[in-house]
Amino acid sequence: MKKSTLFVLLAVVALALVAWVGCTTKAAVEEPAEEISAELNVFSTKWAGSAHADASSYAFNHWNAEDPQEIPTYCAKCHSTTGYRDYLGADGSEAGKVDAAGKVMDPINCAACHNDAADKLDAATLGNGKQLTGLGKNAICATCHSGLGSSKDVTDAVAGVAEDDVMPDQEMMADHYLAAAATMAGADGGMGFQYPGKSYVGTFKHAEPVNSCTECHDPHSLHTQKIPGSDANLCSTCHSDVKSYQDYKKISLAKVDYDGDGTAESTYDEIEGMKAVLVKALAGYSTAKSGVTFGFNPMAYPYAFIDTNGDGTISEEEAAYMNQFKAFTPRMLKAAYNLMFVTKDPAAYIHNARYALQLMYDSIENLSEFSGVSTKGLVRP
Repeated sequence: MKKSTLFVLLAVVALALVAWVGCTTKAAVEEPAEEISAELNVFSTKWAGSAHADASSYAFNHWNAEDPQEIPTYCAKCHSTTGYRDYLGADGSEAGKVDAAGKVMDPINCAACHNDAADKLDAATLGNGKQLTGLGKNAICATCHSGLGSSKDVTDAVAGVAEDDVMPDQEMMADHYLAAAATMAGADGGMGFQYPGKSYVGTFKHAEPVNSCTECHDPHSLHTQKIPGSDANLCSTCHSDVKSYQDYKKISLAKVDYDGDGTAESTYDEIEGMKAVLVKALAGYSTAKSGVTFGFNPMAYPYAFIDTNGDGTISEEEAAYMNQFKAFTPRMLKAAYNLMFVTKDPAAYIHNARYALQLMYDSIENLSEFSGVSTKGLVRP
């Protein structure tokens, strides 16, 4: 073979090797990139259907009519991505406080939770100042779902006032709102109004591995996690009758008639029944002490109204801001706070049912001397 022919063949082989190496390297680089892109698409699709992404929600638009159109610093942490990043210090500001007003219609997006400051977060501060520590990545959730107001605010508000004296213009107080982390912490957080001399359950411990925010909830869709490798609901692992969200309300804490209605129902129904008894006790007490009857509508702000006809329900006409109930005594304010604490965590029956039931039972008991409603037939967990 001629030398020139040999050189040509060697050159062709060399070029082929270079091309093969280049192609395989390109494929090796592109394959993970494609996988990452597909994964991001899944996450973004989940997020887009979540409450965190709903830019039209009242939670992100409440301040639209303000001048200037911005979210105050004490609200911005949980009602805007800019405010949350500010609180974390992810925007270069001091961590642990919000320095600037937040933007309206700025829902909780990727940048809120995916940053170095959020990655380092391990604790969350409750509305009463207590810290929940050792939370890991769940601290990202608990930072906002920990409550803004607290039972400490109630205690401060009633300081120096006789237990059954009416406080003119006193509005109902709440932890403000969806404080799942506070509910789960129970007595370890102390966010409910806990009556002296009573014992309360601490942090709710469920079966493993469903003991934290992200073990139960998909952090992007916010829905319950699926069983790995299956489309089945995570709860169905132990609760075989759970097929959908609505089925959660069928699960029983124990076969106990906590609300005293004669039937041992699901945990959700027992809590709802205890709420109804507490509302009745508040109404009876308020009528006896102020001559004004308390009514409750959890779907209409400011939630506490005067039941003008005393029928036990708040009509659309009665649920008007000008008909707000403002005849609270210290005793009543404490019980009403507990009502709001349980009501404004709609999943309290899952997050810490015993704590919720204990708070309401003790509130009813404390009102009983004047309300005409006793705890007879009720069960305290």
